[in-house]
Amino acid sequence: MIGPQRSEVEAVAAALQQRSPGRRVIVGAGPDTADRVIAVAGGTDGDAVIVRAVRDAMGGCVLYTGEETDLAAEPGVTVVRWGSAVSAAPDLDRLASAVDAVTVDLPRWVSDARRSDADRIDRVRIAVRLSAEKHATDLLGAPAGYTPVGYGDPATATGRTRLDTLFRARLRCTVLEQGVEWPHLPDHVEPEEVPEPAGEDADRHRALLLVAASVGAGLAAAVGVSRAAGPAVGLVAGVVVAALLALVRWRMLAGARRERARVRGVARLRREWTAVVTEVVARLRIPPVVDALTAEVGR
Repeated sequence: MIGPQRSEVEAVAAALQQRSPGRRVIVGAGPDTADRVIAVAGGTDGDAVIVRAVRDAMGGCVLYTGEETDLAAEPGVTVVRWGSAVSAAPDLDRLASAVDAVTVDLPRWVSDARRSDADRIDRVRIAVRLSAEKHATDLLGAPAGYTPVGYGDPATATGRTRLDTLFRARLRCTVLEQGVEWPHLPDHVEPEEVPEPAGEDADRHRALLLVAASVGAGLAAAVGVSRAAGPAVGLVAGVVVAALLALVRWRMLAGARRERARVRGVARLRREWTAVVTEVVARLRIPPVVDALTAEVGR
């Protein structure tokens, strides 16, 4: 707070300090971090020059005066007039209200910025996780036996590689859409290890059962037809029945084997993608606004 009459300036400063305990009112030039200057002065040309200089340097100035002045029409200058005396309570109340209206509450501003930064980090992380789940469902949610154009079959290594490439590309786009830089990830993110079910022995047993059942059905057909049409026809009928039954059951076993491979591939991709998403979310770096704000205001 500045002014030509120090006694008036000190009286006004003390009154403002009582009305705004959370604000520090300093008489004189003040520190470099002052966010507003109050001039207790008249309306002379010399006072106007000082007010304009303060306005140009600080971006604004509050003029507390008892005289008429043309400075009220100038941008960046807030004029509050006192009536009977410089220390009149109603006039000081109006001055305090004017100062509060044009002054930034820096502690609250910084606190709001910290809270906003924390909220944004949470929103970005939640958005990335939700989008990742949506991408995974879209890529892996095709019915068994149907592979959309451009996708891959999770039952094969080539298909899983294709799906993994698509998922990572979509995840990268999701992160960039949030206005965040894609983090640097390790070359390979290890998923949680889950033991693979032992399916080879079961497939071997099913194949042996298929052969035995086909041979048995062929023999039964051969015996039955031989009694009615002779051995030669019975032999041919037995071979045909055995071959057809073996073909049908082999196709059924192959389909079941592909479905099991697909289920294992889907589970493996989901484990890998969960590990990737967790790593991405943990490595996201969102520049906080509060750092730039505190650097700007020097706090």
